[in-house]
Amino acid sequence: MEDIIKAIRKTAGTNLFDFAFTAYVNLVNKIPAGRLGDICYEQKSGYYSRREKVLEADYLQYWRQLARTQIAQEQQFTAYFSEMWYEHLAAGGDKYYGLETADIFRAYSLGLIAKEAVYYYLLMYPSGQNNNNHPFRTLTNKRWIKDIFEKYPDGKMLLEKALEAVVTVESARGELPTPLTHTVPSIGSFTGGITHFVTLLAALGSTGFNRSAASDWRSSSSTKKDSLSHLLRRCQPFDTDTPKELCAALKKAKIPEKRSLQAALFAPQWAGLLEAALKIPGLKCGVWFFHAHVNENFSAEKETEAALFSAITPQQFNDGAFDKDWFFEAYNTLGEKRFIELYKNAKLITDSGIAHRRSQLYTEAVSGRMEKAEVLAEIKEKRNQERLRAYALIPLDENNPSDALERYEYINQFKKESRQFGSQRQASEGKAVQVALDNLAITTGYGDSDRMTWALEGQKLEQLRPLMEARAIGEYTVRLVIDPDGSPEVEVMKKDKVLKSLPKELNKEEYVTSLKTAAKSLKDQKSRAKLKFEMAMVSGTRFQAEEIAGLLNNPVLSGMVANLVFASGDALGFPVLEKSSLRLKSFDDTANTVTGGLSIAHPHDFMRQKCWSDYQRYIFNNQLQQPFKQIFREYYPITEDEKKAAVISTRYEGYQVQPKKTVALLKTRGWTVDYEEGLQRVWHKENLVVRMYAMADWFSPSDIEAPTLETIQFYRRDKWERVPFDQVPPVIFSETMRDIDLVVSVAYVGGVDPEASHSTVEMRIAIAKELLHLLAVPNVSFQTAHAIIQGTLGEYDLHMGSGVVHKTGAGMIAVLPVHSQHRGRIFLPFVDDDPKTAEILSKLLLFADDKKIKDPGILSQIKGE
Repeated sequence: MEDIIKAIRKTAGTNLFDFAFTAYVNLVNKIPAGRLGDICYEQKSGYYSRREKVLEADYLQYWRQLARTQIAQEQQFTAYFSEMWYEHLAAGGDKYYGLETADIFRAYSLGLIAKEAVYYYLLMYPSGQNNNNHPFRTLTNKRWIKDIFEKYPDGKMLLEKALEAVVTVESARGELPTPLTHTVPSIGSFTGGITHFVTLLAALGSTGFNRSAASDWRSSSSTKKDSLSHLLRRCQPFDTDTPKELCAALKKAKIPEKRSLQAALFAPQWAGLLEAALKIPGLKCGVWFFHAHVNENFSAEKETEAALFSAITPQQFNDGAFDKDWFFEAYNTLGEKRFIELYKNAKLITDSGIAHRRSQLYTEAVSGRMEKAEVLAEIKEKRNQERLRAYALIPLDENNPSDALERYEYINQFKKESRQFGSQRQASEGKAVQVALDNLAITTGYGDSDRMTWALEGQKLEQLRPLMEARAIGEYTVRLVIDPDGSPEVEVMKKDKVLKSLPKELNKEEYVTSLKTAAKSLKDQKSRAKLKFEMAMVSGTRFQAEEIAGLLNNPVLSGMVANLVFASGDALGFPVLEKSSLRLKSFDDTANTVTGGLSIAHPHDFMRQKCWSDYQRYIFNNQLQQPFKQIFREYYPITEDEKKAAVISTRYEGYQVQPKKTVALLKTRGWTVDYEEGLQRVWHKENLVVRMYAMADWFSPSDIEAPTLETIQFYRRDKWERVPFDQVPPVIFSETMRDIDLVVSVAYVGGVDPEASHSTVEMRIAIAKELLHLLAVPNVSFQTAHAIIQGTLGEYDLHMGSGVVHKTGAGMIAVLPVHSQHRGRIFLPFVDDDPKTAEILSKLLLFADDKKIKDPGILSQIKGE
């Protein structure tokens, strides 16, 4: 094809449109005008194709498409559109040849057609063509219409008028279809506001909703119930709609509260406005509670709304996880009567006959309306996975101290029994077991299954003792051993010599299998613990002294816990057991008794106590290895510019990032993709939401122009008010900036990616070494990807990938480069021409001679003022 176009272009010169368009028109003119709408059979490669219109012939489509792609001027478009419009009418008006929706709006903007023609195109689009091709399919998808309406702003008004006509006609219809009914299934989402919402709800009367409309826009049914349900489900409020206006409209239409609650469940985008209009606190919370706990795929809107109420991920919800705190928040705020009303109507959420039962089942369990013995009997008889998940949510028996341990053991027994089945069922039941453990952790108050497992397994520690004793099997001796660092292994000895690998003849031994299972379980526990401990530090999880003491007695986890610094009040230190009493050993070997709870210390705690560098020195001197970056973790305090701006941070403004990599990276850090705004992270305990704004479509990452980061802002989760930075907890602020800094480092867009390739960092280090040698700068050394700078005013750590600077014991120092509007290459008098390298080397030389720094903002950060 490219060769043909090149040949044509060579013949036609620069005027390829005129050449292709003339060829096309000449071919069409060979067909009698009255025959343009005829059906023909076109022979293709020795066989006959299906029936086609004359104008659909391949040779005509080729020249038509070639001409269309070469349109560069308005007069060329005018000629092309006029021909296509003529052919549409001459061929019977049942198809649009060579025209797309954007062409219709463009023609209207140029005065080629009247607005009535646009309405006809939108409302009377040939029903014989697939609904996928209907203009409403594109124009009511928020992800696709941005470019069209930016180019042709009048098009938005015409679309709204057309949609208003559909709603008006369909609302007044009887059971027979109207001329506009065929357009309804193609409508994806439209902003109809209060007027359309109440009109549709009133038109439905007491008729139930078509539940399939809640999930399937392709519904092809034409009944009044189906049509109105589809429109109601996709009707969005205007940004200017107010609760007062909605309340008045509902009263005028005489919509009862019960019907409004059903509408909130069916069209959850209205739940917030309905809550305020009807003065029903907790309605939005309750509506999204049931939506999140239904076993269906999460839309972007659903993921965003659920994230405001729960830290549980969409995948965990789909697997069957339950948020007990969310349940009680909804139940207690709504009240029993209204909560039960939502409970009874949860079926409106999905067209599945059983999917909504999960949320109802869990509600019965956590509210104590299930008998544990009956549920257990049903699980044993039918191996019911849903009941297993619910079994873990039944409140603990206060008269049975071993209730939690008994359920924990039965859930694990259920998993063990699963080995008798095939691999597919084993995988399914294994997932159900994990969710049941997560739910049991909620019931027991541990919060996550790993912390619960550590505690309950600590109670069963003695059960592992027999596995650690040597046992003879033939000429071998086997046992479970746990290394000093907590790594479990199966040790095999032969004649007092430890073998490097397990002999084949022992692989099928039942006892050896149990040892390997125990070792794998402990390895998994250790691996998960690293992440859990880091998350506990970030979230400020409070531990009891007894809980940490139990972890120190756990041979697998004790090494990790002992090398972490904990905080209890103003006391900081490594946890140690002295005469069964938990104490915190400081960097100077003084020990403080733990009073009350304690948490894993964050760099902010070291900053507050002014002992950060002391602990860093202690780690080096004693060669301690921490399970995650704690003492040497990057810390990001609020800058002077951010203090002045109060609520808007432009710290990373101008950085371009790779959208796919950015989304993937931040999702692992607890961020979600907001349907309208971009990327957000919710801090539930602190009632905060942070949003990172960027010029980007995170759902359809562009391969042409990488998105540019803009601002970072915090909001109150309940009131949605912007929060000044000085009111944001320092740990949350630091971790937020750390996440985004990680994005800038890893997903950066430029001549090269500064973090994706180690060679890039190594190249910069090589350049830096040569530069430092030439300039005789002696006070810089390199460790992996970091430059360690011994300045006059302090010691600095410069990352050679991201360019982020930290002062030892003081946190990040913000030195913001000036970004051009569009990234480009700049000349450097040495090997690398990456502009990021220029920035990093400039910072390197700046801090190597820090006594010459004059900038008051940088100096105040260095001095900690």
